[in-house]
Amino acid sequence: MKEYDVVVLGAGMGGLAAAALWAQKGERVLLVESHYAGGGCAGYFKRKQGYYDVGATTLSGLADGRPVNKILKKLNLDLKTYHCNPGIKVNTEDEVFNFYASLDELNDELIRVFNLDCLKTLKKWQALEDLLWESLDYVQDFPNIGPSTIKKFFMNPTRKLLKHPKLFTSSFYNYLPKEMKKNKRFIRVLDQLLLISTQQTSKTCPAFMGILGFFYPLDTHAIEGGMWGLVKSLESMIQSFGGEIKYRSTCEKIEKEGGAYLISTNKEQIKCSKLISNISPEVFDSLFMDKELKQDKGKIWGAMTAYFSFSSKIPITELYQQVHYRDGSLFFSFSHPDDQHRSEGMQMVTVSTHVDCDGFDQRDDAYKNKKEKFKTDVLDAFNKCFKEHEIDEVAFDSVGTPLTFKHYTKRPNGEVGGLIHNSALSLLRLIPNKMKNENIYFVGDYTFPGQGIVSVFQSALNTIKE
Repeated sequence: MKEYDVVVLGAGMGGLAAAALWAQKGERVLLVESHYAGGGCAGYFKRKQGYYDVGATTLSGLADGRPVNKILKKLNLDLKTYHCNPGIKVNTEDEVFNFYASLDELNDELIRVFNLDCLKTLKKWQALEDLLWESLDYVQDFPNIGPSTIKKFFMNPTRKLLKHPKLFTSSFYNYLPKEMKKNKRFIRVLDQLLLISTQQTSKTCPAFMGILGFFYPLDTHAIEGGMWGLVKSLESMIQSFGGEIKYRSTCEKIEKEGGAYLISTNKEQIKCSKLISNISPEVFDSLFMDKELKQDKGKIWGAMTAYFSFSSKIPITELYQQVHYRDGSLFFSFSHPDDQHRSEGMQMVTVSTHVDCDGFDQRDDAYKNKKEKFKTDVLDAFNKCFKEHEIDEVAFDSVGTPLTFKHYTKRPNGEVGGLIHNSALSLLRLIPNKMKNENIYFVGDYTFPGQGIVSVFQSALNTIKE
């Protein structure tokens, strides 16, 4: 039986980051993953044209002091990124709105499209956003907030947040200035943006999460090679510190023996003193009978995704675009035109939309019809919104559903994204970063508020704060 200091279950982005951080500390680390590739819901798959992102995933949180920036600096990751400006381009039925990185430019867009002059409000929100991100530095074990955390909070600039109690008691909609609330076209754009970043709309999203969700396009980047580039960079870092990675290795049972943990996979038995879980609470419970993670997850969205590549006379340089259609939206994620990890002259596209996981439990005729209809909707939207780029050739690959995500990630019902938080108190539903009286840690979007790589990277950082 091989022994390690740390075993990480699941090579999602949180698991990869945690494995790299603990290996950097000099610990003997093993990362096990049942799939053949890392990244989880934000992973990749390969085709002859290049690498597709599994989800329409953006990379944000690269500004100073933000979680992704901390990881990149701490691990010195060899990662080429492109800052996107606009961070997201929104194609509504009758107008295009650009989320520019500069507050002045963003305000000019609000004036042009919605006749809203909100520069003063934007500056106030940005100051609050900085304080909200800074507050993460003083949290040891989220969501367990002890006396030491509260003391640090009061002794640092984050105490200024206490002057804004409505941030934590009001919905983002009620927190908006009157002129914003009255503008139905603006609210529609805002709500579709918040669905990406917070999994809900302005009337149910808490104000503090709404501010973070509204501003995330201002700090949006693309990665050379897409999610493949990020996964490979993290894998290389783990191995450079002496860590091991075993793919196609499925954890089948966890037992406790004294102060150690015995992990049985489909290939071997492993012993470790610390265990980090990047798998869903339900799966963890089924593996470790001695412990039970009781979590009221509530509703969690699923996703339908489409994958295709194309060539055009005019490359698409606004890499993240949202297209409104009917009562929802499609999120297009394009590979960078200068990306070397694709066929020359081709751009890769991942398209995603929210769906209810119910109704995707079997591959019957209704299931096939949903996939075919989604493919038609995606290509119709693409041909309508991007025709000025003079598209030459489109090579459609496939459609993904909650069943697809369930198969590859083992997440229940194929759910994606984190828990939906409609109040500050709902944050208490999260699993603590560390299990009480155990050397068991949890990372991922079941254990830290927010969505995407920025939140799961923060959960990984929290495991080493001790």
